[in-house]
Amino acid sequence: MTQGPPKPLIAISGRRWKGSLVEGMPANFSDLGIDLHIGAYADAVAEAGGIAITMACSMAALDVLDHANGLVLTGGSDVSPARYGEPPHPAVYGVDDLRDEVEIALARRAIERGLPVLAICRGLQVLNVAFGGALIQDLDRDDGEVHAAWEVGPSTLVHDVTLAESSLVATAYGTTTWKVNSLHHQALARLGDGIVASGWASDGTIEAAEMAQHCVLGVQWHPELVAEQPDPAFSWVVAEAAKLL
Repeated sequence: MTQGPPKPLIAISGRRWKGSLVEGMPANFSDLGIDLHIGAYADAVAEAGGIAITMACSMAALDVLDHANGLVLTGGSDVSPARYGEPPHPAVYGVDDLRDEVEIALARRAIERGLPVLAICRGLQVLNVAFGGALIQDLDRDDGEVHAAWEVGPSTLVHDVTLAESSLVATAYGTTTWKVNSLHHQALARLGDGIVASGWASDGTIEAAEMAQHCVLGVQWHPELVAEQPDPAFSWVVAEAAKLL
């Protein structure tokens, strides 16, 4: 049997909930940690030709990353404002110190190893904070684009993003305009060291960013959830990771 070329291993960050938050979990498991993963990320990696590795939300994930060829930092709840030296806005929700610690460490380790990184929504915010940046803790929903578009399906494309010419994201997407879904109430404010904004909504909100000296692409939208418009983000990270085989 003829085998094709080897596939790159793409590590995917996850989250850990108490058993009490999982419907149907026995009561005596209520304090146990349950690692959770949104399946669409692994599906998107597989569709792009990679092998997905879903990592536990623990510092042991760093050991897993050392065997991987690329990293996807996933979406989710808010990064603790304490990580960038600010008190929390009332709209901040779901802060998880363990997840913050693990994903910040993963972002830094991936950069140290020269791995391609795809940072999605919260993942982009984690990346920014990991390198000294800060966040807008709650976007003004009455001015400009609707970014937290929870009233529509998660795959619904709701606004355009303008991509900087010759940027990594514009090269990966093959265009300077892209229509996106939008499920975030936070965004990048002060940019971290080495991070460059490369995509914007019409109201000026940063929608894409990258690290010029590294193979790192971050987007505020959720490419793993979009079916009607094939999104190049996962093809990009898998192709870049394949170069390390």
